[in-house]
Amino acid sequence: MAEIFEIGLDVSRYQGEIDWQAVAGSGRQFVIIRAVSSNDAGVYVDPFFEQNYAGAKAAGLRVGAYYFTYAQTYAYADREIELLSGALEKKTLEYPVFVDMEAESIAALGRTRTTELAEYALESLRRKNFYAGLYTYASFAKNRIDMSRLSAYPFYIADYTGSVQYSGSYQMWQYTATGRVPGVNGNVCLDYSYRDFLPEIQQCGCNGYEAQAPMPMTPTPGLQLEVYGSLNCQYFYSPNVYDVAGTLKPGRYPVQAQSVGCYNGFTWLTVRYRDRVYWTTLLSDRCFLLRE
Repeated sequence: MAEIFEIGLDVSRYQGEIDWQAVAGSGRQFVIIRAVSSNDAGVYVDPFFEQNYAGAKAAGLRVGAYYFTYAQTYAYADREIELLSGALEKKTLEYPVFVDMEAESIAALGRTRTTELAEYALESLRRKNFYAGLYTYASFAKNRIDMSRLSAYPFYIADYTGSVQYSGSYQMWQYTATGRVPGVNGNVCLDYSYRDFLPEIQQCGCNGYEAQAPMPMTPTPGLQLEVYGSLNCQYFYSPNVYDVAGTLKPGRYPVQAQSVGCYNGFTWLTVRYRDRVYWTTLLSDRCFLLRE
């Protein structure tokens, strides 16, 4: 299991009034807050969302959001996301905006349709400039969704068996629904996060943050990166060490450009590999630059 980055909780109107200073004092570092759900009257904003957001922020917690989807059609998904977008306007979120997909009414549509609806919601959130992720429980992920089609998005898994009964990758784990935290009356869901999402959120300008200035790069004609030995030289989809694409095998790779100085603590290179350009970091114990 990966190293825990932060510990947190998730809440909705069912927790009622929360003493957020007491929550922060208990050592919890983040919270995922329900923003939107549906009832017989249709889609609605959680009546405690605004005060939960304001209280958690004032207490210094990192915040993410989720909405519980009942959408069986793209049109209903659009209604949910439109209301969600309004609720999140002018707010900054350090954790993803999660699509909570666990309704049996959706699962009854079949694995293909359920996957299509999840994919549609996630892509719609991304187009609205939210850093989107999926939440569901382990058996739903294993049996109701083709998770391979959603691998580009963070996965927040619920499993209360004491360990995660799912073989795929995940970045957050909701490990109990009966936790107790000072400042919260009654049971509350508790979570582990294994990833710092904030650098990438800030970099892409998502979740209410303004995009960071692009990294200054200088072209490097004739330069090659040599990777040697069996050490782990990772390459990335973007200049973010959490956006891993794979591991470079020993060999030489044409370098397109190099960062001017350090960016987020690393010297970055763009290299051509398998007919694509990827990012990697220059680490002296794993690789070095050669000029042809």
